[in-house]
Amino acid sequence: MSAESVSLTLEATDTIVSLRQRLAGLRGQRVLLIWPEPAANLRSKLDLVLIQREADRRAIQLAIVSTDEMQQYFAAELNISCFDTLEASHASRWKRGRQKRFLPRYHKPSPDLQAEDLELIAGRLARRTQESHWRLIIERVVVLVLLTGVVGAALYAVVPSADIVVSLQEEIITVVVDVVADRKANAIRTDSGVIPALVLRETVETSVTVPTTGTVWLDSISAAAIVTFANLGADQVDIPRGTILGTSAGEPILFETVADVAVPAGVGQRVGATVEAMDSYRGSVGNVGPGMINTVLGELSDQVSVINLASASGGSNQSVKTVALADQNRLLESARIQLQSLAFEQMRAGLSASQVIIIESLRIEQERKEWTSFSADVGTMTSELSLTMRAVVTALVVDDRYSRQLTTTRLKDKIPAGFELLDASLSYARGPFKLGRAEGQINFTATSSATVIADFNPVQLRENLAGLSLQEARQLLASRAELSDLTPPRISLFPPALERMPTMAVRINIRLEARQ
Repeated sequence: MSAESVSLTLEATDTIVSLRQRLAGLRGQRVLLIWPEPAANLRSKLDLVLIQREADRRAIQLAIVSTDEMQQYFAAELNISCFDTLEASHASRWKRGRQKRFLPRYHKPSPDLQAEDLELIAGRLARRTQESHWRLIIERVVVLVLLTGVVGAALYAVVPSADIVVSLQEEIITVVVDVVADRKANAIRTDSGVIPALVLRETVETSVTVPTTGTVWLDSISAAAIVTFANLGADQVDIPRGTILGTSAGEPILFETVADVAVPAGVGQRVGATVEAMDSYRGSVGNVGPGMINTVLGELSDQVSVINLASASGGSNQSVKTVALADQNRLLESARIQLQSLAFEQMRAGLSASQVIIIESLRIEQERKEWTSFSADVGTMTSELSLTMRAVVTALVVDDRYSRQLTTTRLKDKIPAGFELLDASLSYARGPFKLGRAEGQINFTATSSATVIADFNPVQLRENLAGLSLQEARQLLASRAELSDLTPPRISLFPPALERMPTMAVRINIRLEARQ
């Protein structure tokens, strides 16, 4: 017989005949016959007997859903499963009905109910109706008493509840690892603290211009002045070309006359003459002020005096800028710095968020003569010098995921027995980078911290607490090693006057105190 059941709802117009026809197509199945509340048809014991007979003929296992007490009583006599609700029928086992409730044992019913069957059934039913009246009353009283006891016991088991708030033991553990990032490593070595380091290479090019600092002096122009000679005696004084004059303040600046000149006879007689700064004093140094040329050098110093009433002028220095070797060296240094900066930016653009370029490892790995071009050679007269340069720049990259994994592994090895790690509390910090002793190695420290909490089994604890008095429950909670000593458990009972934990463990709710 099929394990699945078919639900058949009784219609208000159904009769025994129509119901037999509806059952005809359900041979060999489990059929649940449902009486709706308003339906008043087919509710007698005879109707139920006839329905049961038809089910037996069709090899149908029958059960009914009805809330009518008499019909439930008739179903119990016929050993037919009767349920209050459809859901109850799915949760309970069905009975096998009695097939000969009204007929004598010697009477074998025909396949179709005959008139004599109906007479026997009707007589038997009439005799039993009066006998069963008092028994029905007694049975109902007994059922009511039992039901009251069951409900009371159920309320005692179900109504009480307890809410317990507990805090778990916590510890903070920290590890500090000396990490070596090695370009030759291809995997994490937890025991030695080695992680792989990635080598990046970039070919970059830049142009740099600086002002030149070399100087070349060109021909200078001597300063010129008009001086006045005064005669100191009675005779005429002839002053030849090339007579040297000088200044008296500080280091003397020497001038010479450019033509012969004669001072008339007589004291105080005067004559003007043109003088120029000597070759050693060419340039702006000869541009002296009025009265500065006042000394006659040589044998004529006792015969005449000299003075310039106006400033000497016209002296000038001429020079141009040239390329110095220091300019090229300074330009190379500046270009190399720019090349490393450009390479760093290009490298960083292709990295993930967890990868870090070690600035200390950034260096120019390759320069070529044909990649370096100056705009002018040393000594060339120009005010600016430019350099176009290309180079291969390398740097080491450390991935923080590797160092995090390394420190987390070390951290998990330190978790005490009976504790578990709170992943959300895991923190990581990296110290400064330092170049290692070997080429291609970077040293740094990595620190990880986390909170660990005690393992906790609320199901087992509820089972242990069920049925205990309030005092016993507190003692049990205080003895649990996984619970915090700093925050004692809080117990709330309902109803409060019960002073005892619920007997059903499912009525005990245990929750953890929110962590700060």
